[in-house]
Amino acid sequence: MKRWMSVLVALSLAVSIPVFGQEEEGTGTAKGASVDTTGKGYTAAFVLEPNAKRVLFAENSNLMLPTASMAKMMTCLIAMEEIRDGRLKLDTPVTVSAFVSHMGGSRIYLKEGQVWPVQTLLAATMIQSANDAATAIAEKIAGSEQNFAEIMNVRAKQMGLTQSHFYDPHGLPNSKDPKAIDMQSAHDLAIVGMELMKYPLMRQYAATPWMAFSNGTFTSGITNPNHLINPKKRDYYPAATGIKTGYSTPAGYCVTASAKQGDMELIAVVMGAKTAVGPQSSFGIASRLMSNAFASYIFTPVVKKGTAVGQAAVNNGREATVRAVAAGDARALVKRGEQSSVKVVFRGGSVTAPVRVGQPVGTILVEQNGQTIAKVLAVAGAAVEETPWWRKFWPF
Repeated sequence: MKRWMSVLVALSLAVSIPVFGQEEEGTGTAKGASVDTTGKGYTAAFVLEPNAKRVLFAENSNLMLPTASMAKMMTCLIAMEEIRDGRLKLDTPVTVSAFVSHMGGSRIYLKEGQVWPVQTLLAATMIQSANDAATAIAEKIAGSEQNFAEIMNVRAKQMGLTQSHFYDPHGLPNSKDPKAIDMQSAHDLAIVGMELMKYPLMRQYAATPWMAFSNGTFTSGITNPNHLINPKKRDYYPAATGIKTGYSTPAGYCVTASAKQGDMELIAVVMGAKTAVGPQSSFGIASRLMSNAFASYIFTPVVKKGTAVGQAAVNNGREATVRAVAAGDARALVKRGEQSSVKVVFRGGSVTAPVRVGQPVGTILVEQNGQTIAKVLAVAGAAVEETPWWRKFWPF
């Protein structure tokens, strides 16, 4: 918390009982203002391959829209970064406040005064989409959900997310202030999802359909509303690995989905779907977008580690050049059938002797249609000694 206070504006720590609108995990037909403005069953969609960082599909992907519970991805990301940096631990105890105990929407019915470890609250936030668990985490890190929202906004700016703004750690609409609603673009949600899935614990929870949990009054366990990862659901997608759903009246049905086939991974964001299940749900639309991407694109190897790619000039060396080799493998994500359009270009500068084996000597670019789609470091494949000083006077 101390780390973040220097970047926060002065905020009131006073709390009041929250009054929230629609629960974020609903059923039926959505009728919000942001729902299906494209006429294609959604308002915005975006597909990203995170390893290549290549956009495979985008429609209205920079339009800021209500996130609903997908805002919780940023909450969990900040919590994991706090754990990574040693300011928080998975077993750190969190005492439930009165504010948290009165949260609405999806929840695990935390009671004031109960104490839970951070890891349990993270599981409830990611799997159950529990608003009370997310807010308890926020209070532990920043003192209040208002303070935490400021941290979320600072972190978004640090990540280069220009179409994101947060008011709270959970994404619930606030009936006291309809304008105070978490907003992000499909693009920004995909980036947060990509960063979150770098943490094995978050990847585990994102793919968990159900987990045992009981707090005395809530004994049914925590259930993931993401149908894509649940084999018992109509909208199950066998390749799915996560990540987070969202629903509210303003947002409609939304999902930040992820999937993996072979060595190719995808993150697909669908916002503003009208129905909870079936082909026109966010799940059905995300499944089609991901299936199309898997069918249309392929990773192809283009450079192998140790392969010679050219010669780099050497200044003041016994040899005028040195063999440049790839420091690692490079592969390119290309449309199937277009592998032959990929070319490899070595961009090297001059180096000064002595040159050691493995010393960087340039960059290998993988290009297609004038665009760089991959790159890998080029290093010296041999050592080059410095020219003796006397050679300057006696060059024979």
